[in-house]
Amino acid sequence: MHPEMIRAIALQQIGDWQAEAQARVQVRLARQARRARRHGRNAPGPLAGVRVPDYVDGTYRDDAGLAGRTAVPDGPDSAAPAGGRGVPAGRDAA
Repeated sequence: MHPEMIRAIALQQIGDWQAEAQARVQVRLARQARRARRHGRNAPGPLAGVRVPDYVDGTYRDDAGLAGRTAVPDGPDSAAPAGGRGVPAGRDAA
């Protein structure tokens, strides 16, 4: 058999196997969803509504970008360079 024919057949088989695998995944997910609904596992966890701060000072990531402000002070005595990222002041970047 010609090598191109072998490659074409192999690609068709691989495509069939991938389609079957995706179908099995979809069936498994549907089965898990039905089982979870039946057993009441859709209820949110006890901490679902609790918002945990992203930074030590109690601010959140989306709050830090508002109005061009950062969560880290940018003064000359700051432990971090402007923008709040990078090597702390007094250390070499190498």
